[in-house]
Amino acid sequence: MLTLPWPEFLAKTPLSEIARRDIARVYTEKVDYLPGLSRDQKLARLAKVSYADFLTKIVKLHPDALPFFQSFTHDLWCVGIEAVAALDCYEAGDDYDIGYPGFEGMNLGREEKPEPYIFHFPDGNASIARMLVRTLIPGSLPGNSMDDVVLAQASYARLDQPDEPVRIRLNSTVVHVQHSGSGASREVQIAYMRGGKLKTVQAKRCVLACYNVMIPYLCPELPDKQKEALSYLVKAPLVYTHVSIRNWTSFQRLGIHQIMAPAGYHNYIALDFPVTMGGYKFPSRPEDPMVLFMLRTPCQPGLSQRDQYRAGRYELMQTPFEKFERNIRDQLTRMLTAGGFDPARDIEGITVNRWAHGYAYTHDSLADPDWADGEQPWVLGRKKFGQIAIANSDAGASAYTDVAIDQAHRAVQELLSAKG
Repeated sequence: MLTLPWPEFLAKTPLSEIARRDIARVYTEKVDYLPGLSRDQKLARLAKVSYADFLTKIVKLHPDALPFFQSFTHDLWCVGIEAVAALDCYEAGDDYDIGYPGFEGMNLGREEKPEPYIFHFPDGNASIARMLVRTLIPGSLPGNSMDDVVLAQASYARLDQPDEPVRIRLNSTVVHVQHSGSGASREVQIAYMRGGKLKTVQAKRCVLACYNVMIPYLCPELPDKQKEALSYLVKAPLVYTHVSIRNWTSFQRLGIHQIMAPAGYHNYIALDFPVTMGGYKFPSRPEDPMVLFMLRTPCQPGLSQRDQYRAGRYELMQTPFEKFERNIRDQLTRMLTAGGFDPARDIEGITVNRWAHGYAYTHDSLADPDWADGEQPWVLGRKKFGQIAIANSDAGASAYTDVAIDQAHRAVQELLSAKG
């Protein structure tokens, strides 16, 4: 949370005087920048203008101010503000604690701000998956609550037992899915690689809950229209880097808990959320070890979202770990040296998570057609095909856990309710 008044804070930045003035203006004034339009007309207009154009062409910010905001949208959309609709930014609320300014005086109808994105397990969504596994396969993990699951040790030998009604087979990559038989005897044959060998399994029904773009390659017998729809859903790549540091006294001395670096290799750096759950305790003392979160989005401004995602994935394939490490050490040194940070002494370990196929594709009102209900590619793509149903958050066009669960429930219900 910003504690200084905007003019005082911006005076400490290397931005031009006109950029500082305009940034302070858009954060502090409450102006209706689309006077004369109804609420619905405003929302429709904001859906068709990028946040960059909204700031420069409607709010009339000087172009020098744009670099300050450019990477605000990286975390949620994995592209810059030139490729994200202003409406999406309005609906996102107060991301990064300082939000997307410009909407306060426009009477768009939202009375309460969305809750901040701070509630989660220490290990992210892994705990949700672990609780599901614990319920499906009793004895696979000890405990019975969300508080005790974080530190629970999994018994991997229990996951794939012949006498269990649920079996989870790890290290098994599916390479082909097709129907076999006909009529009442119609089943699904699944081929997968395990230990360098091709294996098969027969099933009465199958749910494909993988990256939806891959499904046409796994299941070539799908109708062409469905394949085309599935191929539209290009996932967004991004990098979640975690840096283990000896302590976080440098952050305390500088009086900060997160850093935004619009032009940095990683554009966002933050202390891990202070989550305590069960036996897991967050590092509450600055002298305690801490994990830093660093975000990088390998986007290519100027392209459409889908093309930026493809280009970003190509970049990740070419980038060696040494380049990440060099930039991490350089960036943290320049940011934290004034607080006493020494990378050689204080960095204990670095983990670079290249999320090449990360977030599910979400409707892009700037570039996507205005599809009729039921004609959206994620809706056409998830249509049940024989004894095969399709799930994953891709099928709901939203990269959230609740969407993935809803799509899984829908897919299973489609198979169970089908006749024959």
